[in-house]
Amino acid sequence: MKLTLLTLLLAFSYTLLFGQITIVDTDLPKAKDSLTSSQAVNFSIDYASTGPDYQWDFSNLSFLSQITRVYKPMTGVPILINVAYGPFAVTKYRSTYYMPYMDLPLSQISDILPLQFDLGDINQYTKKQATKLTLVGYSLGISGQGIPMKSDSIETKYVFPLTYGTEFVSTGYTNFDLSQFIDAQWVQKRKRHTVVDGWGEITTPYGTFDVLRVQHRVEETDTIGYEGNVFGLEIPVVYEYEWLAKNELTPILKITTSELMGNETVISIEYKDYNFLGTEKLGVEKLEMYPNPVNDELTVSWKAGNKQLTIYHIDGTIVKQLSFDETTLSISTTDLTPGMYFVTVECNGEAVTNSLVKE
Repeated sequence: MKLTLLTLLLAFSYTLLFGQITIVDTDLPKAKDSLTSSQAVNFSIDYASTGPDYQWDFSNLSFLSQITRVYKPMTGVPILINVAYGPFAVTKYRSTYYMPYMDLPLSQISDILPLQFDLGDINQYTKKQATKLTLVGYSLGISGQGIPMKSDSIETKYVFPLTYGTEFVSTGYTNFDLSQFIDAQWVQKRKRHTVVDGWGEITTPYGTFDVLRVQHRVEETDTIGYEGNVFGLEIPVVYEYEWLAKNELTPILKITTSELMGNETVISIEYKDYNFLGTEKLGVEKLEMYPNPVNDELTVSWKAGNKQLTIYHIDGTIVKQLSFDETTLSISTTDLTPGMYFVTVECNGEAVTNSLVKE
């Protein structure tokens, strides 16, 4: 009996010591990396189940489209951006790379302020160190200028090393003075609660990997001060579920949900994949679609040329079709019932599909 118990104890200890992986900074992207993910459809997907020595099987994910992200180095950027985030910036703002970013509530802000944002020139700046990865700020294209929007309090997305049980809370605070354009102020407050809540083995169409499962809960509050009034913006709570593997640079699987009326709704599913479609790179003629979730009007922006747009209900039913030549189009969504949809835009044989939530 003693030998049996000892054997079991040793086997359990071996699993704890050698079955888990540890994620460090070199397991995540660096400047100039180009990484492809496939987007999938499965809005009943089980993103909640997790734990130690867990087996996740997502091998039956239904392929929808692909996207390639390029992690851009801090070279050749405009002078104001270079001063704010380049190699001679204040140390905490010296960024490793930047990426196009479309999750700022610009459509709501444009409803309040008489400003025109250049949606093709909005970026987020990231600093990667051996001990942590931080989100140091943004840049916005306004009236043809690239304007830095540095965070006063810097949000941490990861601390290293990441192991099972790692948990932390980070806050970001950004106070953006718009006085060079208009007498207004934009304040963004973010709170990120991150926990590594599982480890084990995951299978996707890309393969099988030992992983850590990381959950982020992101709360954001944005306010606009303008003409003596303060306007609060509607920003849903977002959850990000990531499965990270050694040396893979991007999540093997990432599921993003938003909290609507107390319930989580899946808004995107991406898994690492080979670039077998020759997909466009994120930020180069990328399909922009906002706001998402949408209420009454959706704006779609893509490259020039005659385009065909189709909106599908989650059950596959076509609910809206139209053609347009403009690079940007506004579409009424008042006739859509609340729920999940897909928006596909085709141009010159190329197609891009995004998911859409109608509130």
